[in-house]
Amino acid sequence: MKHFENWPRVARYGVLSFLAWLAGCASQPAGEASRPAASLRQTKPAAELRLSEFFKLPVGPRGLEPTDKLRSLAGKRVRVHGYLVQEEEPFPGLFMLTPVPVTLAELADGPADYLPPATLFAHVSGENAKKILTYRPGSWTLTGTLELGVREEPNGRVSYARLNLDSIDPIEAPDGTAPVFVEPGAVEHGRHH
Repeated sequence: MKHFENWPRVARYGVLSFLAWLAGCASQPAGEASRPAASLRQTKPAAELRLSEFFKLPVGPRGLEPTDKLRSLAGKRVRVHGYLVQEEEPFPGLFMLTPVPVTLAELADGPADYLPPATLFAHVSGENAKKILTYRPGSWTLTGTLELGVREEPNGRVSYARLNLDSIDPIEAPDGTAPVFVEPGAVEHGRHH
């Protein structure tokens, strides 16, 4: 081990990484090493997708048309940056991401709102599926599986693009801290505290 300290830093890191990987493989039950499900999905790199790449511009006579890039990423893991929509009445397990900051006053305005066409509806599963993501201003980053097609959401809105999140790990809050989920009763109308 004494000579190990004299190795270049990159070589030491490589050896230590290999040993950590080897130890992880040895601790797995036999059937799990060959299982490609969620563990491989988490390590597989996600394609970058900008909200500005959702629809063809300029809008033509046929209205909004999805871009080839958006359609090609359906069913694949993507990474998207945007602003969390601030809602008066957030819905458990569901939140929206937009290319610009948006505040929705559902109590005052009802269904009339200023949601841009490139709104991404994010669905949370697992232990946070019945909780509400607390709002924070700034740019958020989400990673999940992209789903396309017209669908009515549990909050009554109609979506075209959805991101299915497996856990809170693929959610990066703007200030670098972990996202916070709360029980619906802990959210005051008009606020996400």
